[in-house]
Amino acid sequence: MSDRQHSHREDELIVSPNINLTELVEEFKKEYGLHRTIAFSGGSDDRPEGIEDRVLEASLAEALQKKERYIIAQAIERLQGYRIAILCGGTKWGVPNTAAQEAKRVGLTTIGVYPFTGKKHALGPDFLDLRICVEPEFGVSRWGDESSIYAKLLDGVVVYGGSAGTLVEVAHILKMNEAMIDKNETPKLIVPISGTGGVAEGLPFIWGKPRVRSVSIPLEKITSGSRAAELLIDRLNLDDFVDI
Repeated sequence: MSDRQHSHREDELIVSPNINLTELVEEFKKEYGLHRTIAFSGGSDDRPEGIEDRVLEASLAEALQKKERYIIAQAIERLQGYRIAILCGGTKWGVPNTAAQEAKRVGLTTIGVYPFTGKKHALGPDFLDLRICVEPEFGVSRWGDESSIYAKLLDGVVVYGGSAGTLVEVAHILKMNEAMIDKNETPKLIVPISGTGGVAEGLPFIWGKPRVRSVSIPLEKITSGSRAAELLIDRLNLDDFVDI
């Protein structure tokens, strides 16, 4: 393995057209003994609108942040011990930050994927074992440049809230699942957390081919992180890859 490939703990892996990302990620997974990648995507609205009382507004924002951490921590604690990586957006705020922190707390390997424009907001190697910074294929760097790579890297994703960026990721996954189903491959599982607003709330109604939706998104209403993790364990056969 080259020095460049060893450098993911200290530096970013910059994704450009002349780099073989598939090979580098596979070597990373082999080095860490990883078999699956579970992502956490989304974001919660921690700025309640229409409330003029600043004390109440701050109290509600704090409660929403605590709920986000509680549910994500539930899921990650249930996934502890499996030979998986936790994938997130790699930034210092919101769901990506919470997922990375909670994953490292229980000893899970972490991967962060973000666009070049998000480089200054990225978590460091203390929270991310592999940092993937995506350069734009065309024009200037924008949020969303990383969406296709993010979707390809994951085997399953827990969706908490979320807005446009999360919706783009989900669309990528649903499109990829069409081909995966045709090839009898295990489709990528999308697990929305009900009650968190945004994309997660609308996923049960998102347009898609019935045969793809039925295997991509659970029919049951998921409200807890632990139940989301149990579905991922079952549908992705994680018990075949466990260290406990």
